[in-house]
Amino acid sequence: MANSSNTKRPPVRKGPMGGGPGGMGGFEKPKNFKETFKKFLKELKVIKTPLILTIIFSIIAISMSILAPRIMGEALTEIGLLLFGNENASFTTIITCLITMGCLYAINFVFSLISQILMGKASVKVSFNLREKLKHKLSKLPLNYYDTRETGDVLSVFVNDVDNIQTSLQQSLNQLINCVITVVGVFVMMITINFWLTLIVLCLLPLSLLLTGFVMKHSQKYFTRQANDLGDVNGHIEEIYTNQKTVKAYTNEQKAISEFKEKNDRLYESGRKSNFYSGLLMPLINFANNFGYVVISLVSCIFVLKGLELGGKGFGIFDFALEIGYVVTFLNYSQQFTQPITQLAQIFSVFQTTLAASERVFEVLEAEEEVATVVTNKLGKLEGHITFENLTFGYTPNKILLKNVNCDIPKGKMVAIVGPTGAGKTTIVNLIMRFYELNSGKITIDGIDIKTVSRENLREKIGMVLQDTWLFNGTIKDNLKYGNVNVSDEEMIEVCKSVHAHHFITTLENGYDTVINETATNISQGQKQLLTIARAILAHPDIMILDEATSNIDTRTEILIQKAMKIAMENRTSFVIAHRLSTIVNADKILVVNNGNIVEQGNHNELMKQKGFYFNLYNSQFS
Repeated sequence: MANSSNTKRPPVRKGPMGGGPGGMGGFEKPKNFKETFKKFLKELKVIKTPLILTIIFSIIAISMSILAPRIMGEALTEIGLLLFGNENASFTTIITCLITMGCLYAINFVFSLISQILMGKASVKVSFNLREKLKHKLSKLPLNYYDTRETGDVLSVFVNDVDNIQTSLQQSLNQLINCVITVVGVFVMMITINFWLTLIVLCLLPLSLLLTGFVMKHSQKYFTRQANDLGDVNGHIEEIYTNQKTVKAYTNEQKAISEFKEKNDRLYESGRKSNFYSGLLMPLINFANNFGYVVISLVSCIFVLKGLELGGKGFGIFDFALEIGYVVTFLNYSQQFTQPITQLAQIFSVFQTTLAASERVFEVLEAEEEVATVVTNKLGKLEGHITFENLTFGYTPNKILLKNVNCDIPKGKMVAIVGPTGAGKTTIVNLIMRFYELNSGKITIDGIDIKTVSRENLREKIGMVLQDTWLFNGTIKDNLKYGNVNVSDEEMIEVCKSVHAHHFITTLENGYDTVINETATNISQGQKQLLTIARAILAHPDIMILDEATSNIDTRTEILIQKAMKIAMENRTSFVIAHRLSTIVNADKILVVNNGNIVEQGNHNELMKQKGFYFNLYNSQFS
């Protein structure tokens, strides 16, 4: 029933969320790694079965790819022995090895494909569940939660952070599983070939890790700076683009251009440095791997020559001799062993970013919800007799806005609430709607305390039209029936005629089936307000609240709206908040609010005779 302003797409989150080649971007760290990790694991319970199956299939797939080089080594040994004329060598053995390798790679393909599909489905399921939880949670959060947070931040959790988690599960988690299995499997295979060569690989490994750590340490700060600078550039472009009329009106184009150039230069500089360091990563790792490759090749050749002297076949893992075919096999394994280890450091940084995103999601899911209502009453058809009894309220406990407010509003009356900005006018109607809970006191409707009825039951009895209009991306008909989908087209048209919206609707190309675009820019502000008023009337409320509802309508239309609203508010208690006092002089009762208190109440003539606060306020507008 209530309206709100148009929402914007979430802005790019400022912070170290960027990334460079190979995943070498800056990363965020969770504030509490241990607790967030525990909560993250709990969320993975929904994919327990596919996750276990993924690990099993990955083990099978990687085992096949690890065994294949070993079989190839045997085949190469046989080929070498054949070339040297060894009578024990067999061509049949070579064919058998090749067929076995083909089968191993076929099995690897099938099980790798299955594990990827399972992980893809599992990651989508996790993100789906998180968005479902967020959706239900956001509907239960009190309005003061949104009052204290930027809209973009809340939307960014819903969109960017959940996407981050899904991507990480689909790619990084699968990669992590493969890396761990590969490292363990390859290490075992290297040990079974030759212990001394394996020892050399382990001794050379710190070189790759040191180079990777060096690059990540220096690139981290520049990727963080690049992400922040990118956020500044995007924010500046969005701000200037969406307010182009104001920029041009004050001839500030050059200032906007110079500010953009300054921000863009900073982005260029941080991007240049971050990409320089990320560009160093692969050459340095390749250098370390190639250096190790040369060392192992040299030692392997020495071991092979020693092996040929001893017959060329059948040596133990602790011998300083090696079968000729296993040179290529071991070199292959040494490459497979070092690459996953360097990848693990990158995966860990990505995982930290994922946990930081998860932490923000959990912060929303664990936020304090609206106080649950103990429902002991249900509102039926209302007469609309409203009373405030010792009402006290503050948005924060240490800053009370309304203090011991008492008021009696008879049924079916039009009540105007007036006063200076910040006096508490909108706060009063927000409390009637139970958007916020009272500190003390109570509000009753027809003698029923609104705290004893559900919020849904209360709000379906109240129509509310705000100054900031909100229409969603859909047809005019869908927007009009937003509060009551069962209303007939005939009644909808009649209400639109009464608020003088029917004429402009019929002039549109598709009439009531005209689609209002995402930002509702294909109709004017006044037309939007007319539609929101019609929407409120079509909901058939027993109480009507108009918070500056006619502020965006021209004088002529305002007069027509006032007449239409007078008819619409017949036999309904209605509240009208207005700054233009000329629009509420005919109200049955005027509540004058100042500094959180109702300082005067009565009709226009009575208040003018008192020559008090209202008298001065009214005359200040017409002096």
